[in-house]
Amino acid sequence: MSKFGPILVILVAMLSIGFMGFAGVATFGGPNWRAIASSMTDYQFVRSDGPNPTWSAISRSDDTLKTSVVLPEVIVAALDDKQSNLKSKLDELNAEQPQIQQNLDSLSRQINADKPALDDNLERQAKLLVQLGEQAANFSRQVVQKTQEGSAIEKIVSDRRSDVFRQQNQLEVLRADQARIDQITQQMTDLIEQIDTDLDKARRRERQLRQRLGEDY
Repeated sequence: MSKFGPILVILVAMLSIGFMGFAGVATFGGPNWRAIASSMTDYQFVRSDGPNPTWSAISRSDDTLKTSVVLPEVIVAALDDKQSNLKSKLDELNAEQPQIQQNLDSLSRQINADKPALDDNLERQAKLLVQLGEQAANFSRQVVQKTQEGSAIEKIVSDRRSDVFRQQNQLEVLRADQARIDQITQQMTDLIEQIDTDLDKARRRERQLRQRLGEDY
């Protein structure tokens, strides 16, 4: 955390140099202010409508920093605001640095006090890791063995499944034959009944004819 302070100091210095560069370019070279404004993504530069348009610099929190008819002026105001925010952040970090350093020192003392126990625990964990590795190797061998046994059983099951399918096909054929036999049997039964009915009719007709001829039955 103590590294942030120098970094922000460098950023503030770079912004200051950049501001000086902007001023120098504005004086001697005529910079592309619209391009500069579009590169400052933390701010919006809005131009009003009307016969006398003005430019406004708006921060990310929707605060209007500066309004002017000249765009470079509002850009400079935005740069000043950014520099001020960075300085505030730097001051906050500098104020927090002693407490952070105190916390780091306290943690360092705690780590040094706990280091023997941590080293002992690390050694135990290393031994446990070796044991777990050996157990994992044993489990791997068991898995290979069980896989081979499972493959053999799966082959037997596959063969039995083929036998079952073949027997099921044979059963279906037998059932179809039985259905045809049942159908033929029913047809024969119906035919016999029809013949018996016709025979009874013939016998009754025969008796009627004989009675007409005077024969007594």
